[in-house]
Amino acid sequence: MNPEDAVVSSGNLSVAWAQAFLRVFDARGGELPHPLLLSITEFNDQHEPIENGEIRSSLDQTIAAINKSSDKRKIQGVSATASTIFPHMCWSPRATRPAAELFAHYRDRIYPRLKKICSLNSHGTYFLRMIDCPSTRSDGSHVNQLEAIIEWWHRDQEKGKRTRRSAMQVSIYDPPRDHNGSGQGGFPCLQQVSFGWNEQGLVLSAYYPTEWIFDRGYGNYLGLCQLGAFMAHEMALPLARVNVFVALPERGGASKSTTQTLANNLREMVSEAPTPEEAAA
Repeated sequence: MNPEDAVVSSGNLSVAWAQAFLRVFDARGGELPHPLLLSITEFNDQHEPIENGEIRSSLDQTIAAINKSSDKRKIQGVSATASTIFPHMCWSPRATRPAAELFAHYRDRIYPRLKKICSLNSHGTYFLRMIDCPSTRSDGSHVNQLEAIIEWWHRDQEKGKRTRRSAMQVSIYDPPRDHNGSGQGGFPCLQQVSFGWNEQGLVLSAYYPTEWIFDRGYGNYLGLCQLGAFMAHEMALPLARVNVFVALPERGGASKSTTQTLANNLREMVSEAPTPEEAAA
């Protein structure tokens, strides 16, 4: 295997996803025989990822057409998928809403509504598991993993200490609930998220044992970037990079024939996309 085949790096989230999708689309059987590392490297002054509207719109239109023509399980659009990782509609870096208020609002109001609307949310969402994780504490209380990381970071900054890097991680997969050997459940695909930092700023890294690049990839990467923007804001750091490691990259539930036109269009759009140097000029 050429090591370069396993890496997709771009300043543009849309281009990174398109390149990842085209690799699994072209692969025999719709899955890569090796892991994939996707790295997104450019963000605006509000820590938001740089996107190509034409690529994102083409994906959403393809998903809508597949959903309209099929009675099978519907595929969520980009925004709906992203919101399971971070509720972007409830937060903005331009607003002054405290993080604690966002956590309480999501846990007490947003998630109960999501659970009623869609059975896919019956086992939780990624964001809920980040902020309301069951623990072995004697009082039965839950752990807000994001809040704890933010508190540790500011405590150590005030004391001039270096925060323990191995503590800066968030668990999603819960063995008591998820390690059951059941059939295709669809959740959780994301296993864990970790936060690191360098002289450029905050680095978010996520790990997927497997991922459907067509069905979920774009929304997953967008949600992770939005989560990174939130944590960068709360930790008073710039967002430098978002890394996603996928152990088994797959095309997804949609057939190759239903995504052929999208793949053809993406090849043209990716080939025409400016390089980071051209975009900065």
